[in-house]
Amino acid sequence: MKNSYTMIIIAGICLLLIMGCSSEDNIHKTKSKSIDIHKPMSWGHKQTVYVFADDNVWKYASGHLKQTLERDQFTTENEKVFVVKRVPIGNLENFYKFNNLIFFCNLESNDDVSSYIKEIMGEKVKAEVKKNKVAMYAKDNVWANDQFVLFILGDNEHDLLTFNILQLNNTFDLFKEKLFDRIRGQLYKTPVYSDNRFEAFPWELKLPKKYVLYKNDTANNFISFIARLRNKPDRYIAVYFQEISKEDFNRDWLRDSRRRLIWKYYDEDEFFDRDVKLGKYSLAEHKGWFLSGRWQNKKFAVGGAFQSFAFYDEVNGKAYLVDNSVYYPSGEKLEALYELEIISNTLKLKTE
Repeated sequence: MKNSYTMIIIAGICLLLIMGCSSEDNIHKTKSKSIDIHKPMSWGHKQTVYVFADDNVWKYASGHLKQTLERDQFTTENEKVFVVKRVPIGNLENFYKFNNLIFFCNLESNDDVSSYIKEIMGEKVKAEVKKNKVAMYAKDNVWANDQFVLFILGDNEHDLLTFNILQLNNTFDLFKEKLFDRIRGQLYKTPVYSDNRFEAFPWELKLPKKYVLYKNDTANNFISFIARLRNKPDRYIAVYFQEISKEDFNRDWLRDSRRRLIWKYYDEDEFFDRDVKLGKYSLAEHKGWFLSGRWQNKKFAVGGAFQSFAFYDEVNGKAYLVDNSVYYPSGEKLEALYELEIISNTLKLKTE
């Protein structure tokens, strides 16, 4: 096995050695955003995660891992956030430059995957894992730029499998954070509107210029934009605010306001309570509510997916609603919704 991986080992030169920083919760987030001009760009589907694990570890870890990473997002058809695929360590040379990788290592095992990780592991890391029983190392750009690799280690199989279960939500959050970073990086390679574009409103938005004006009703505090590109989903983003008392702001205000606004401005779009979910959310550092699910339009016999966010500005007594909507009958909508969510999170209230 050593000879098969020599070049890969050299490319990753003791990659665990440089991740030996201590952490009380055994999570080591030593990620680097820097680009190495000597490395290629990573490739593959941004929402596919390739896993390297020995047979027994995979047998007991895969179900929990898939259940967490392959969670459904509620759109017109439930879409998986990530897809998990196991890769034999013998195929490492074909996969080590892909976007998303996970390696499991049991220090007591001499099976192929664990042996490979131990082979490239620094003594400091090995001692740390033995001392703390488990560890998780998150690393950017190991073998390729824009790559994210997660190493999950245990001093024995039981501790490794238990740690995997305990850290599943953290694992999901790390990969979703990276996915958002990738979408954000592509999104903001294009020019954005200046703040003057929104001078008529008490807010600003970092909005790419590929989004063009769709509906503008300044007198009633509503404006929306659309991005319509060939072979891409139609994406709509709207911002609305209303002066109301704090006591009148709640999740019902979000639901009722969106129902009224989309019927008026989106030519009789509507949604039904059975097709949506509602919960708490923090948008642009403001705590509030989200509403997401399916929309439809009987007038034109079409439909799509949406998500709306609402929060209250206590300083100025205004309730805000930021609405994201996607129309794309022929394909998946989740990445477009994530793009809209990223833009929505750039909303900034102007100080008076």
